[in-house]
Amino acid sequence: MLPLLPYFLLLCISSQLAAALKDGLLPNGNFEQGPRRSALRGTQVIGHEAIPQWQTAGFVEYIQWGQKQGDMLLVVPEGSFAIRLGNDASIKQRVRLTEGVRYSLTFSAARTCAQEERLNVSASPEFGVLPMQTMYSSNGWDSYSWAFLAKSAAVDLVIHNPGVSEDPACGPLIDSVAIRQLFPPRRTNSKT
Repeated sequence: MLPLLPYFLLLCISSQLAAALKDGLLPNGNFEQGPRRSALRGTQVIGHEAIPQWQTAGFVEYIQWGQKQGDMLLVVPEGSFAIRLGNDASIKQRVRLTEGVRYSLTFSAARTCAQEERLNVSASPEFGVLPMQTMYSSNGWDSYSWAFLAKSAAVDLVIHNPGVSEDPACGPLIDSVAIRQLFPPRRTNSKT
């Protein structure tokens, strides 16, 4: 029984490392698992933990593909659902990463208002500001990516709309939130 102990410890350590590597879509990163009907007031999400795997703050809406905003038809790039961040609204998810490793947070976003918009993104304590520009892609959505260095093993990923507009619901649609570990090239001593 004693010779099996090192193998068991190695298995436990490797499973912890595997759990820390989260490449791809975040849990419910495409928002297909929505809030219960009791947690919605129309399209507005009521409750900070109403959307599975996410914490919300501010005016957050749960948008279905084909929903209309005035004369504009709202489309979703992946699946049937997305969220809209209204005035001073944010979504947050805690993820386990490998400390000291670089990652890229990637998501799709679409503007729904004529005003200038930007998004604050953060991976505690790192942060950045991404100005949203309409690129007029074929589906109306643009992809955004932001790289950061994981300063701890548990990181809060936050996407925040700092905008303040006359319409509190005016803000970007967000979908397909994913993360990828980055492997920057290493310098070698080779002269060739």
